[in-house]
Amino acid sequence: MKKHYLALPVAIAMALSVSASAYAGATKPLASRGEIVQTLLTSADAYNSDLQKGTIIQGYENGDLKENEPVKKIEALVMLSRAFGELPEPVGNDLRVGTFGVKFTDIPAWAKGDIDKLLKAGVLAGKPDGTLGANDTITMSDFQKIISRVWALEGSHLNDDFYEAINKNWLKKSTIAPGEFFGGDIPEIHKLNNDKITVMIDALAGKTYAAGTKERKLADFYATALDSESRNKQGIEPIKKYVTAIDGAKTFDELVQADLAIEKDLSFSTLFKFTIMADAKNSSDNVLYYTGFKTGLSKYSYATEDANAKELYIDQVTKHLVLTGEEKSAAKALSEKVYEMEKSLAASSLGDHEQGDVTKFYNPYTIEQFDDMLKEADMKQALESMKLDHSKKVIVTDVKLAQKGAEFMKDDHLDVLKAYAKAQLLMETGWLLTDEIRKISDDFYAGLYGVVGTKTDKEIAISATKGALGGYVEQMFAEKHFSVEAKKDVEKMVEKLIATYEERIKQLDWMSEATKAKAINKLKKMNIKVGYPDKWDTTLDQVAIKSYEEGGSLLSNSYAATSAYSDAMKASIGKPIDKNNWSTSVYTVNAFYNTGNNDMTFPAGILQAPFYDINATPEKNLGGIGTLIGHEISHAFDNEGAAYDEHGNATNWWTDEDFKKFEEKCQELIAFYNGIEIVPGAHNDGQLTLSENVADLAGMAVALQVVTGLDNPDYKAFFESHAITNKYTTTKEFATILSTGSNHSANKVRVNRTVMNFEEFYEAYGIKHGDGMYVAPKDRVSIW
Repeated sequence: MKKHYLALPVAIAMALSVSASAYAGATKPLASRGEIVQTLLTSADAYNSDLQKGTIIQGYENGDLKENEPVKKIEALVMLSRAFGELPEPVGNDLRVGTFGVKFTDIPAWAKGDIDKLLKAGVLAGKPDGTLGANDTITMSDFQKIISRVWALEGSHLNDDFYEAINKNWLKKSTIAPGEFFGGDIPEIHKLNNDKITVMIDALAGKTYAAGTKERKLADFYATALDSESRNKQGIEPIKKYVTAIDGAKTFDELVQADLAIEKDLSFSTLFKFTIMADAKNSSDNVLYYTGFKTGLSKYSYATEDANAKELYIDQVTKHLVLTGEEKSAAKALSEKVYEMEKSLAASSLGDHEQGDVTKFYNPYTIEQFDDMLKEADMKQALESMKLDHSKKVIVTDVKLAQKGAEFMKDDHLDVLKAYAKAQLLMETGWLLTDEIRKISDDFYAGLYGVVGTKTDKEIAISATKGALGGYVEQMFAEKHFSVEAKKDVEKMVEKLIATYEERIKQLDWMSEATKAKAINKLKKMNIKVGYPDKWDTTLDQVAIKSYEEGGSLLSNSYAATSAYSDAMKASIGKPIDKNNWSTSVYTVNAFYNTGNNDMTFPAGILQAPFYDINATPEKNLGGIGTLIGHEISHAFDNEGAAYDEHGNATNWWTDEDFKKFEEKCQELIAFYNGIEIVPGAHNDGQLTLSENVADLAGMAVALQVVTGLDNPDYKAFFESHAITNKYTTTKEFATILSTGSNHSANKVRVNRTVMNFEEFYEAYGIKHGDGMYVAPKDRVSIW
């Protein structure tokens, strides 16, 4: 029962190189020379005013064009080079995601000039053996991918690549801040919010406040976060006793006791991962969920034996173990065992696309059954120690993962479990300790995601303060940076979109009246949260913050706050849930739909330009925040949200026939968004991204219908606002990882592949057959 997000940090999909021509695929297994020519005459005409057939295909010595013969890859690429002529120099995003610095060993002299030009443009990728595959044949779909890379590089013709053309100037100038994974509107707004928060917190420094006030706590916490000298001097002392206890464990049971001591003080366990949230089948009550062992890499990374990820992860764990006192050679051997254990766990776990499926993750166990599942651990005693013994049941979110984890919970695996526990401890707490430990994580992410540079000490201190005392920070933020007028204006927009959504449901031709009534009832019962909560949480009022002189530390202060929230959550098990509570901060640059609450949250943090501006035209706001609101509404009716009723309970409200039709439409969306190249070697996964694609498509449909009802609607302003709010840049490495693990399609796919389903888009821009953005009416998809 997960919340749905607009975009992730540590979940937004994004990147490059996609266009509609590439979506249709090949009409024949292999492309002929003639097909290549005809394709280029259409695909390159907007970029080369003098384009003629003779420019592209020059034939053999006897003049024979051999148009019906299968084309060799080298021939196709040379013809592409001739057709497009001079190409722009890659800068910004194009330089970031293109393929550069490669040389091919199989290029004939006659083709070298053209191939060198394409290599300089970054649009070619070869084989692992260093060859291009010059004499291989090529399919039309593979050739179209290369054309779409050139379209993206050009970025001058929106009929071929709408996203790239609208955002080209920004993409060319785009940068990624040091220590960040990506850039775009969301990270830019995030930085803007952070700057505002920094000003507020800096203003508290050096002033005198009464003990126990939020101002005093914020000032004292921030001071400890900035005090790198004291932090480095302490080394790993704040966690030393936990390391010693783990090292001293002679049995698995003793290791469990060492782990429970960590949980008691810091409110997290290295061995037993639990979470508390609404019962998926009784959403009025909180319940305990068991998620099993945590792995350091994705399921995909382990399954594919990603050599770079494996090396980086083993190196990180090794360095952590060395810091705890292990000899380097022994640490390396233990790290390799940790990797192999996690690989085994990952192989048993649910796929990413299955984790939101209530039929897969909702597995209730009595305490006795759960204790028996993890038979080598005394879970009744563990739950008592964790203050969870009042729970009547445990929902196991991944049964096979839990069972596989239980196989390792034995004395036979004690060494690897101790190494795993210490590594988890360092990964969890390391950023609160020394600069040396922080660097270990920085190096890991730099190698894995292509991150360049690191955040400043001040940026990290602000982040730490927000993380621990966010409840106070957001009150200050709301008071200073979000108006009552804006809150009311957005609320009216939400109401309008919900009413329009209701009209759309009534007009569906594939759903029965009985199911429509249930869907509309769910829509009308949806709770809306805009800007900031009506009542502030008071959990932090009981938290004490101590300076280093008073015996505190950045770590102890952080976990003082964490423990307060954790204790409150533990106490809530089995009690009625206040569904008016917020589960995100006011300054968050994101939006959410919560299946268990059947509610939507739009924090003040995202309610600013370019997503929303109270002074902007309706079309611009609807293209930005309007499509986002529609997106979140649609999560109530995506392939996961559709399993929940108006109260947020997992129950079937569909007729069998209607649900079958719904599943058929979902399959159409899977195919429509699947296999689209993001960066060379990485493609969009239509199954993995289904829920977000449903929300994108339906969200645009409902916002567009509101636009249509305006006087003289400016459709271009609407579509362009949507493209602008989705502009995004990242590293090739991060884009590739997101393609295998994020439930969001790449941002470019979210724009291009969605807008091409609406006739208003074709009419606004004169999109016609042969354009990259064209999809025949019979091949377009719709759902809500």
